[in-house]
Amino acid sequence: MEKEEWAVLCTLYIEEHLKEELSVKRLSEWAGYSPWYFSRCFKEKVGASPMEYLKQRRLLAAAREIRRGRRILDAAMDYGWETHGGFTKAFVSQFGYSPVYLRAFHFRDVSMKGEIMELSLKNMEFYKEPEELFSELCRTLTENGTEYHPEELRSIYEAASNAHKGQTRYSGEAYVTHPLNVAIILADMGADIETVCAGLLHDLLFNAFFQDKKNGCYFEHQEEMKAVLQSYQEFNQTGTCTDDRGALVALADRLHNMRTIEFVDPSTWKQRAEETLKVFSPLAAKYQDLRLRSELDDLSIKHLII
Repeated sequence: MEKEEWAVLCTLYIEEHLKEELSVKRLSEWAGYSPWYFSRCFKEKVGASPMEYLKQRRLLAAAREIRRGRRILDAAMDYGWETHGGFTKAFVSQFGYSPVYLRAFHFRDVSMKGEIMELSLKNMEFYKEPEELFSELCRTLTENGTEYHPEELRSIYEAASNAHKGQTRYSGEAYVTHPLNVAIILADMGADIETVCAGLLHDLLFNAFFQDKKNGCYFEHQEEMKAVLQSYQEFNQTGTCTDDRGALVALADRLHNMRTIEFVDPSTWKQRAEETLKVFSPLAAKYQDLRLRSELDDLSIKHLII
């Protein structure tokens, strides 16, 4: 069995046995390799050691149950912690806040901005109008304190909208809703404005786009945006890129495509899910955004076990 194949299967195995006693020895025996070789290859392909990955998945699973009202100790014990204190320490280390908050508030209703992190990145409802999505993009940038010029951002959005005019997604939505959602994800991740704008333009031939004066797109950091888009193209062609921001655009693009996978041919779901686990989840681990990594994993696992 190829390393990439068993690494994907191992993440599925872990997901199915989260509440059981798992060890490197048990996992390596399941995979048919020595513990040392298994651990090295797993980290290489998944982006975290087997025990680190297991801990993250257990904490996320417990967090979701606590958020729905389950007692902290009950959830903690189900997922392998023996004491409330031990679980709380691990939880705070991972998320930066106490699990007590999960029983007291719904995250989106918390008024103390920045004190509590969402369990997931912003996910907009289907069939939102482009103007609604653009307003949400501006709101997200403002909430995160990202500096931008509203007039210039609107100019780029309108230019992208014109470039995609007449195009639709498989869902029937205007195609520009996809780059808008990619831009919202990037803004929620805290990306700089050049990267967010690159998200708005990532499906266009950017050299022709910037050279076409009809677009009316004049941006203060236009060359930097082009560099991000060039890096994004480089990643799509080779799997690596010189500018990390190009990889962030690729991750946001993949996340939105996985969120809307139900609208494409079901025969492609498994292949897309496997590619996400093999390529994009380890890449997300590099940027240490657990929200991004966990959602990519969740969406992939969902379409591998159906």
